[in-house]
Amino acid sequence: MTPPRTAPATARPVRRRPTWPAVLAALYAAATVAALVAWTVAGDAAWIQPVNLSTFWWSLPGVVLAPLALLLGGRRTAALLAVPAVLWLWSYGTAFLPDGTPDVAADLRVVSFNTYVRTPDAGHVLELVEETDPDVLVLQEVFPPRETELDAALAAVLPHRHVVQSPGVGGVAVYARFPIAEVRPIGDASERSRSTAVVVLDVDGRPLQVVPVHLISPCPTCGTSFLERLDLEGEVRVAEMGSIVAALDPDVPAIVAGDLNSTDRSMPYRRLAGAGFTDPQRDAGHGPGFTWPADDGPGAFLRIDWMLVRDLRAVEAWVGPARGSDHRPVIADLAFTVGPDRPDDVAPEG
Repeated sequence: MTPPRTAPATARPVRRRPTWPAVLAALYAAATVAALVAWTVAGDAAWIQPVNLSTFWWSLPGVVLAPLALLLGGRRTAALLAVPAVLWLWSYGTAFLPDGTPDVAADLRVVSFNTYVRTPDAGHVLELVEETDPDVLVLQEVFPPRETELDAALAAVLPHRHVVQSPGVGGVAVYARFPIAEVRPIGDASERSRSTAVVVLDVDGRPLQVVPVHLISPCPTCGTSFLERLDLEGEVRVAEMGSIVAALDPDVPAIVAGDLNSTDRSMPYRRLAGAGFTDPQRDAGHGPGFTWPADDGPGAFLRIDWMLVRDLRAVEAWVGPARGSDHRPVIADLAFTVGPDRPDDVAPEG
């Protein structure tokens, strides 16, 4: 006698435990999201600065690991690793794309350099001027003895100058081939602010605003208590940049250049970007443009020195080699977007 048929038992689905690569990828993605949230909430507070300064490096592994995980069949792991990968590509990917061929000639070359105090004289600055032949030179940490030497040495090539000194950190300076038409001092945002001014140059009949900048370093342990430093970085730096933007004429091309002690994720940079400023290194340069530290060894791995422009087109931009300072110089060839030899209907790029 044939036994009655019974329905086959339904097999229970087997739940796969997450593998350790997937767990690590999940933690990596969660940390990336947490960093983005903290960056949005914290603004320019000192405690978020280490995360902001190193974003290039801690998000870079995702670019390599995400496609590798996909090739190995780990789709879930690859999706998680795509979070830091997208952040890196969005923030820095275009810096490695091939440069386009400029279709305009440059009107001027601008060089910005934190001279530092490693060498007592100005020989390294004069070498930079001789090699780059700038039309406008923007300097930081110009202490009075160096200012005197530069005034004498540069009188023949960059005869027009304006220097603003701040006690203890030296001055910021603009040296130019072009006459200075106007100087508008920028009121200090607080008693701790470092002074600067809007220097208006007459570039062959076209006005150009130049602001030299040296912002306070976001260092939680530099010279005061941690809580005081948080207040200093969270308020003073943002207020300083707000004062600079407010002092600029929105209808006149402008350059803000110097040692921002900040990355593109900082509030000072974001304030300038929100006011229409763009980065020549991103538009016409190649690579990340790291400027610090310029000591012997592995070389610069952070970018804290910037030249940002408004209503000017970047023709070429690059970072110069180290010379007598822990900062590398930033150099850009720029063109006016509107002027005697530019049609009025040419819109600024960016």
